[in-house]
Amino acid sequence: MTQTRGRVGLWMVAAMVAGLAIAGAGAAAQGTTPGTTASGADRVRLSATLRGRAESWDWFDAGAEGEYSYAHLLARISAAQTKGAWQWRVEGAVPMLIGLPDDAIRPAPAGQLGLGATLYAANDAQRSVARVFIKQAFVRWGRGAKSLRAGRFEFSDGAERAASDPTLAAVKAQRLSQRLIGPFGFSAVGRSFDGVHATAPLAIGTLTVAAMRPTAGAFRVDGQPGLNVDVAYAAWAAGARSNTGEHDLRLFGLWYRDARGTVPTDNRAAAARAADRGDISVVTLGGHWAAVHKAGRAKFDAMAWGAWQGGSWGAQDHDANALALEGGVQHAAVPWSAWLRAGWLRSSGDATANDGRHGTFFQALPTPRVYARFPFYNMMNSTESFVTLQAKPHARVTLRVGAHDLRLTESTDQWYLGGGAFDSRVFGFTGRPSGGATALARVMDASIAWQPHARLAIELYGASARGGAVARNAYNGSRDARFVYLETTLSR
Repeated sequence: MTQTRGRVGLWMVAAMVAGLAIAGAGAAAQGTTPGTTASGADRVRLSATLRGRAESWDWFDAGAEGEYSYAHLLARISAAQTKGAWQWRVEGAVPMLIGLPDDAIRPAPAGQLGLGATLYAANDAQRSVARVFIKQAFVRWGRGAKSLRAGRFEFSDGAERAASDPTLAAVKAQRLSQRLIGPFGFSAVGRSFDGVHATAPLAIGTLTVAAMRPTAGAFRVDGQPGLNVDVAYAAWAAGARSNTGEHDLRLFGLWYRDARGTVPTDNRAAAARAADRGDISVVTLGGHWAAVHKAGRAKFDAMAWGAWQGGSWGAQDHDANALALEGGVQHAAVPWSAWLRAGWLRSSGDATANDGRHGTFFQALPTPRVYARFPFYNMMNSTESFVTLQAKPHARVTLRVGAHDLRLTESTDQWYLGGGAFDSRVFGFTGRPSGGATALARVMDASIAWQPHARLAIELYGASARGGAVARNAYNGSRDARFVYLETTLSR
């Protein structure tokens, strides 16, 4: 019955999203323009986006509870004005969740069977729910490379410098930005930050600093409250262009303090974790280098990102690290601008649970789906090897396929997932015991993104994960997991 209900629900929500796409295409064809309340350079500009997504999940568990479908909509409406060097913006958000599964949560260690279960738990066991809240509200002063922004806004690390080369810009957006701090835009609600953000030019490069607190949201429809989590970030970014390519360099520091008093997620026994409600205070120091180089009709790209962490994890000392290396190639003779890339990531795990040292790399407040397109894992205690192929058969169509081998770095640590603090009641990352294994899964995924109009985007994504020993240990009789979604975004 559950499986049948899920399939019927999938077709219903897919039809709803398809209808949104058809309506959007009709509106786009009329050539409407963003609304304004006045003419001239200082007019108030009104804009809006409506995103709808229908999702179908088939989790690693062998039961029907992990098979379900649901939908969510996110409407965002904003007003903004620029007068000289000053700008203000106010944006409201209305997230709506429709048909969440009410039977996809099992006792530990199985836990929540996919993000539908996470949404259900985060919203007080409601299958359908909606809220209205302030997504952004800030004032900004800017003149040239100098700027100061205060209020509520979205923020992404790694996006400090805009690259002029389109390949480098894509590498920065897809493989560097939001690794540690991001707006969690893929989630049903998203995340904002309350604080200040400033940039200033230096003799070489640009300095970016921010001091802020994340809001609730991500999986919880009430994204209005701020959380008792402090973040301070500083980065120096520079780059250079030449006739044969461009390179990009960044050094950064991040201080994160979580004083919510929630039970932390790590590989200690449940009683030890429950007794340790001390602050999580982590300093991250790191950097990245990325470059593109043209050689004849070929174009090569390379990227390195690394970070070290220290601080305290409640009563434990924290000491962790992570490294990512990637590269790609394109050739003018290959049809459809095909872009082949490969990469490797290793983030540290905790080797011993009760030695007073926490060694699991902490991902802070990322947008994890950028780096885990099938979001059943993240960048904590992870070792990943991947290859992807991206192609553009048409200027408005992008195809992408990928293969990923996922392993845990330390078999004594856990399988982690999640994207950081989103509520005052739960830690924001969850973990499942490894059972002494390291092989998590092998993933094959594919997507097609179509933009028939500048204001309409449609994406279909599908993935299959063959569970390894870790998944089999967590779910007795584990089978493959699957994730499919259809998403439509209409902007005005």
